[in-house]
Amino acid sequence: MRITYFANAMIMLEGKQSRVLCDPWVTFDRQSSSGLFTFPELRMSREEVAALAPHFIYISHTHADHFDPTTLALFPSSTPILIAKYAHNFTERNVRALGFTDVRVVDPINGQALNGEDWCWIEPNAVYPEVDSLLVVRIDGRLAANLNDNPFDQRQCEGLARRFGQMDLACVPFSFQGPYPAFYENLSEQERATEAEKKKLHNFETMTRFAETLKARRFFPFAAGALYAGAKARLFPYYGVGTCSEAIAYAQHRVKIESLLLSQRCSYNFASGEYNGTYCETTYTDQLEYIEAVAGTPSIFDAGGRFWVAPSERIDLTKLLQRARQRQIAWQKRRQYVSDSAFFLDVGETSLYRLNFADETVTRVIETEIRDPVYEIFRIPYSLLIGSLTGHYNWSNIKTQHISFYRKPNVFNPDLHILMSYLQL
Repeated sequence: MRITYFANAMIMLEGKQSRVLCDPWVTFDRQSSSGLFTFPELRMSREEVAALAPHFIYISHTHADHFDPTTLALFPSSTPILIAKYAHNFTERNVRALGFTDVRVVDPINGQALNGEDWCWIEPNAVYPEVDSLLVVRIDGRLAANLNDNPFDQRQCEGLARRFGQMDLACVPFSFQGPYPAFYENLSEQERATEAEKKKLHNFETMTRFAETLKARRFFPFAAGALYAGAKARLFPYYGVGTCSEAIAYAQHRVKIESLLLSQRCSYNFASGEYNGTYCETTYTDQLEYIEAVAGTPSIFDAGGRFWVAPSERIDLTKLLQRARQRQIAWQKRRQYVSDSAFFLDVGETSLYRLNFADETVTRVIETEIRDPVYEIFRIPYSLLIGSLTGHYNWSNIKTQHISFYRKPNVFNPDLHILMSYLQL
């Protein structure tokens, strides 16, 4: 078995009979339709990616840095796509919509045959069972787990360790990206720096808990390789992302880790114990030219962009939001979430749209006149809000790169952010 790393969560696990490419995503020629860019920059041509010729492609979930139509279009539509057996399988629908004809929803218990005697198992993440999944493969008789963006769950990891025994490889996340704290306007610059350091150490702790529980023979720390377009690119120091070496050093204080350090397009062969390529750690300062180029990339939703709607052409969205709120209420009841907290949508107009989890009313409020003790503001382009309401865009795929935030008090409400995906017509 051999592992090759490319960028973010894009890895290849291959052996004598099977090649499994996980979460293929490359932003070619510094262009991105999603507003996300690989970080550090991955210089691969379309021809080089197509030449990988995987026998199978694993899509862990549909976030834009894992499910990229541009990259997936480089592979034959007959390529088998491996996905989890979700209760509400948005991933399956999205993959089929791209034209792939062999989509295999993998049973988490019985698994799925690959080529020859190779096999795989996929199960939804226990913390966010509708959002992410994890993969276990047996290739050339060796076992490897890919936990991509999965939050740590003690019971799930203990179950994997009992079921599969000591695995040869565990690909574990050492960092998780998201809007906090970089894009929260209620934080000062110093507060952002402090919170980013806390986030980095929290992520290192998550990786350490994976290592302690799984006890694999080797660990490969990866993921967290995305840069956000526009001015958000320059806020990279506040993303809360550390380096592989820092993460390993943190974990070594508690657990002995036999780690793999792989740079882009480097690989490791388990049979020979040989590396192909030399590890080179990349930092923010190494990528300043690339960051500035990405920072200058205009958004398709900004003035002049192809989805820009001029103020003179806009309408009041209150009625649309009321209808969308009714659907959100249905999902709110499913999650048994009861609250009277408010949230606001700022589309750059004089007043904000106010919604409340206690009812389905939608009103307009000037920001300086907000009286709610607990609330969060989402500053979102007008046309993007319409696209989100109509289902053209999924909230979890757009919030980090296209939305800015303000909350009071500074307390994370996970139910609010999950339910925003269901504010649709």
